[in-house]
Amino acid sequence: MAGPPGTSTGGGDHTGGEHSGGQAAGTGGGGGGGGHGNPAMAAFFAQRQLQTEKMMKIFAASICGLIAVFLVFHWTRWLCVKVERKWKGASALGHPFVMVSRRVRNVLVRKIPGFKSAGHALLVAVYVAINATIMLTNLDISMGNVAARCGWMALSNMAFVVFLALKNTPLAFLTAYSYERLNCLHHVAGYIMFVYVVLHAALYTAFFNSQNRLLAIYGEREQIAAIVTGFAILSVIFSATFLRRVWYELFYVVHICSWIVAIVTIAIHQPEIGKGTLVVTLLTGSMWVLDRIIRACRVLYYSSNNEATLHPLANGGTKIVMKKTPIGAEPGKHCFVWIPAIRKFETHPFTIHKTEPVEFTVKAHNGFTRDLHKYAVANPGRAVTASVDGPYGTFPDPMEFDKIVLIAGGGGATFTFGLAVNVLERMKEESHKNVVFIWAVKKHENLSWFKEHLDVLKSHTHSPKIDVSLYVTRAPSSPPTVGHLHGLHFHPIATASRSSQSSEGGRSPPLSPISADVEKGVLQLPQPTHQPALTAGDLEKEMERTVETRVEHKDASGQNATITTMSHGYEHAIKPGRPDLSFLIRNAVTTTPSNQRVLVAACGPDGLMRVVRTTTAKLIRGDGPGVELHCEQFDW
Repeated sequence: MAGPPGTSTGGGDHTGGEHSGGQAAGTGGGGGGGGHGNPAMAAFFAQRQLQTEKMMKIFAASICGLIAVFLVFHWTRWLCVKVERKWKGASALGHPFVMVSRRVRNVLVRKIPGFKSAGHALLVAVYVAINATIMLTNLDISMGNVAARCGWMALSNMAFVVFLALKNTPLAFLTAYSYERLNCLHHVAGYIMFVYVVLHAALYTAFFNSQNRLLAIYGEREQIAAIVTGFAILSVIFSATFLRRVWYELFYVVHICSWIVAIVTIAIHQPEIGKGTLVVTLLTGSMWVLDRIIRACRVLYYSSNNEATLHPLANGGTKIVMKKTPIGAEPGKHCFVWIPAIRKFETHPFTIHKTEPVEFTVKAHNGFTRDLHKYAVANPGRAVTASVDGPYGTFPDPMEFDKIVLIAGGGGATFTFGLAVNVLERMKEESHKNVVFIWAVKKHENLSWFKEHLDVLKSHTHSPKIDVSLYVTRAPSSPPTVGHLHGLHFHPIATASRSSQSSEGGRSPPLSPISADVEKGVLQLPQPTHQPALTAGDLEKEMERTVETRVEHKDASGQNATITTMSHGYEHAIKPGRPDLSFLIRNAVTTTPSNQRVLVAACGPDGLMRVVRTTTAKLIRGDGPGVELHCEQFDW
């Protein structure tokens, strides 16, 4: 970080009059420092400062133009779709744009290695191209000039990095891209900023060392601050690259604290308001501080007379039920939850899957979620002081679509259940909308997390409005506990074994049709008239016996097959193994008329999201229904 971007490295004349223009410019200069003893040098530095400021304005305009492209595309597409649907495809105004946008999205939505989609890759490529162009345009190639330009580029990118990190970003309202969907570009911008910082420091260090003035320069207060800035930014990058993957709480503390140190030391490194860098630094810091003030005010506001009731769930789950509902809360959005009984100075993001009251379902991993579950197990039903910051998140309005395909893996169901219940609560009886709900879990016990939501979905499955498919990818090691089965009817799940045919590619062959009596029958078990509240010990010790029925029959190929049915606590048929998502998505889209719209929304692990994205992209065609893809995927 030696040598400020585009200004003098110290208060005196560090360049020396004997150096030529290119080398003399090594220490920068916005008309000060290096040019004090030499009018020619002062003029050179002033000219270079003006040129640098011009290029930084072009950089800012380029970034604004990139944002404008998304803004115009989003609202133009929104308008054309509205017009197209109103005139049932007969509009000459909206139809051409809709067709073109579908062809473009067919390519950009696809998954490519290293990026979430081809669209993300294109965005990153454009951003890198902007940086390279601004960096090299009108640049006198000398060590000092390149170092100064790198410093300015680092500062400009730092402002953009902070803008992308704002939770209360205006882009959420202007382009429907909330902060979590901007994380990809936030990371890339951070890495580019770090590269510029390294180049800025290395080139200036080499320049001063070539003049045997390195120790003298690095003894100045401004340059000591620059060194601290460099290490602070290194800590920011290290925490984001490594710590975030293994210890989120530590990453967050290191990331924020290092950023605060960096922004303060940059201001010390360039304390003169007239040289431009301090103005950019203050604007960047002000954006971050304002965002934090807004978030803190929300937490303070919703902490008044607010509580969270904690309920332990099977297999490491915890349900959080809030007393107060934040303004704008919708199922599918997320809030940062503050529970001082678990962590006094931390908030953690969880997806809302029910409002009135607001509910979150949390799977225990490490850190906060692990301690939260332990507390809930030790104190089931305990109400604790709590608050929230939010809600955040953007996604397409499902009511604007004729068919909604919701796909979840494991805990991703918090998002899809929220959307499903949201749609069903808003759907009128005469509505012709259809919902296809697909949920795959590893263990049978995970199904109990959303028993109430499954009951809501069940009440609609007798109509053509909703089709529920549940999958358990791992065979249960033990039958479901009594706590999971109280008050529930029982449907059979079926598993099949062929006598002479093995599965291909590690996937079991599809089940053959079986009798309607077996597939639709209900195994009625005695239902207790009253169920006392279960203790933590009950959840671990009480078990329900399994009811098995074996049916011998001939499959479609004439081979013997055995159907084994096992009782479970849900009214929906549960299928073993992994769902064939490609087939299910393709079937849902291709059976939709071309004048209708389909929303495919998914949340889950990377493998599931990759299949969903690739399959859906191929189905975005000009001659088919309008297909919209929303992937809810967080980086925390």
